[in-house]
Amino acid sequence: MTLAPGTHCRAAEGFFTDKQPPAVRAVWPSVYAFVCEGRSGAYTASAFLVGQAPRGKRTDYYFITAGHAIEDCKEPRRYLAEDINQPRFESDGITLAPPPQRLDGVDLVYVDDAYDLAVVRITASTKRRLGAPLPVGDRCEQALRQEIYAIGFPGVGKRRSLRLSREAKRWSKGEFVGLGKAEFRGRLSTYIAASVDSLPGNSGGPVIDAKGTLVGVVVKGAANEDNGFRYDVDPRKKGDWHSFLVPCQAVLSILRRAGLLAH
Repeated sequence: MTLAPGTHCRAAEGFFTDKQPPAVRAVWPSVYAFVCEGRSGAYTASAFLVGQAPRGKRTDYYFITAGHAIEDCKEPRRYLAEDINQPRFESDGITLAPPPQRLDGVDLVYVDDAYDLAVVRITASTKRRLGAPLPVGDRCEQALRQEIYAIGFPGVGKRRSLRLSREAKRWSKGEFVGLGKAEFRGRLSTYIAASVDSLPGNSGGPVIDAKGTLVGVVVKGAANEDNGFRYDVDPRKKGDWHSFLVPCQAVLSILRRAGLLAH
């Protein structure tokens, strides 16, 4: 991957659950975990709301998530959840915490094989509150060299059980480093290189700027032999540890091809 001249990569900042910047706080209710549970274990990715279509007492809610999460999920038990294994009590230790919202019946709408993203649909009561759909524009380059924020479920990935510990939604901050080309499944596409932290479970999660505008979607972490990407970075060099994002323009195109936006 070739970065813009003069760009640099600041150290990633880690993951947080609290002290959310205003933009993160505004988007927070719209980000969910995509969970696939089967006999062999559980797989988790991230997802975020991009559209809704009311139909009387029921509403169709549309989310973007990682394409490989959908493809890897061969089990019928897949759902979206606000949090996984949320604590039973609020911070006062006395008040029972409301159960995390869970949305069953995940239907695939569209998969983009080149960028490894999927659009899925959940149909639920119109009375349910899921947060506001994230606006998707075509000017994400305005965030170049600016602070950006990733929201998702890092460190969950694939495991034998989700019952042993809390898996909370978290955020990290970093910088939009530059643009470049990367190859996935034989197709060369444009990606954003960013210094936001990324771990298994982050895939499919949104990255926003300080105004809460979508910059891109996390799809891959730093280069390694197993992630299926080819790009010009070296994971052994500290300055080459990047997360790779699908740019907002590509996300907009995917939504159009999925039939959610007019062409």
